[in-house]
Amino acid sequence: MIEDNILIENAVLAFLHNYPNHKWTEHYKVLLDKLKALQNEQPKDAEVRTRGRPAQRQGKKETSSSATSKKEAQIS
Repeated sequence: MIEDNILIENAVLAFLHNYPNHKWTEHYKVLLDKLKALQNEQPKDAEVRTRGRPAQRQGKKETSSSATSKKEAQIS
């Protein structure tokens, strides 16, 4: 797929070619320079967002039945 900047640059070049003595020629030349500078520019790295606090696992609680089960197992 063709990028929008390439299509715009092509339209500006066509205008400058077909209307070299038009009153807007200087404005279109400036616009063409800006478009070419955008093509040469490197894309900026995306900012990495961090979360507020790290996730923590829920602590396991010992149930009272496990202690009772251990005592019963020792008795038998």
